[in-house]
Amino acid sequence: VPSRFTASEVERQLGVAALDGERLLASYELLADNPHAVELPAAVSRVLQAARTTLEQVEAIVVDIGPGSFTGLRIGLAFVKALAFPAKKPLVGIPSLDVLAANVPFTEGLICPVLDAKQHNIYTALFQVRDGRPVKQTEYLLGPVEELLAQVKRATIFLGDGCALYRDRILTHCPHAQF
Repeated sequence: VPSRFTASEVERQLGVAALDGERLLASYELLADNPHAVELPAAVSRVLQAARTTLEQVEAIVVDIGPGSFTGLRIGLAFVKALAFPAKKPLVGIPSLDVLAANVPFTEGLICPVLDAKQHNIYTALFQVRDGRPVKQTEYLLGPVEELLAQVKRATIFLGDGCALYRDRILTHCPHAQF
């Protein structure tokens, strides 16, 4: 969930990408005005066409398994299952927090994705880059931001939609935090 979206927009966000190894071939991202069930098939078709490939040529399908909008995740999972199983394609689930952490491949500090879980809670974990990849340093956390901040003892980059909501509290505890 890119941090450029507001909390209300996160539930409407939809993204699809085609990769060849780590090389991005095509991607499509939007704030969906229609339900994900309406937008997702056209987005997949658009990305496959832009990548000059077909579902038959795809080796595996990767899907975000959350945390995130329950309805959006449920629709996404059902859709990719419907694509993967008849085509006998492997289906790989990746947690949202891991996806966010992968956006910061070069840092010596910690990486801390923060997603709003509503009711004054966040979803989070701490990551450290090793060999150019984020490695989870803590368990996934669902709780108040103070539980996270008690674990942050050094330079940290925060990202995700929860940063806007909890920026002041983060800065009070971590004055050198980067966002």
